[in-house]
Amino acid sequence: MFLTINSKVLNIMSVIKYRFNVNNASEVKDTQSDINNFVKKFLNKNNEMSDAKGYHKSLYTAMNADAVAKHFYEQGKADAMKDSVAKAKNVNMDPRQSHGKIEAGGMKFKVLGDNSSDFKFKIKNKK
Repeated sequence: MFLTINSKVLNIMSVIKYRFNVNNASEVKDTQSDINNFVKKFLNKNNEMSDAKGYHKSLYTAMNADAVAKHFYEQGKADAMKDSVAKAKNVNMDPRQSHGKIEAGGMKFKVLGDNSSDFKFKIKNKK
């Protein structure tokens, strides 16, 4: 996978080529030209760290962008493969529904077994 920012290509994985377009390159350039624009998001009015967890999370993501992108790419591939295998095997992943009761013309029917060998039925007549 390749990530393109301002015509520079970063090799994340050599399998697929992706392009990421920056909508407003001049605004991004101005914002990123001063590190204080990044740091001040995590400071309070007294210029003390108020969100250390957010700061370290953002810093880690910025410093390890390739690893983070690869992680989510691999996670997406794994999810797609899991879905594909389930569909290929015709597996219904929905929770089982109870058969419930069926009313037809004053008579009630209730399914008691899951297959034909367990098939039993009760008939209740309303009078």
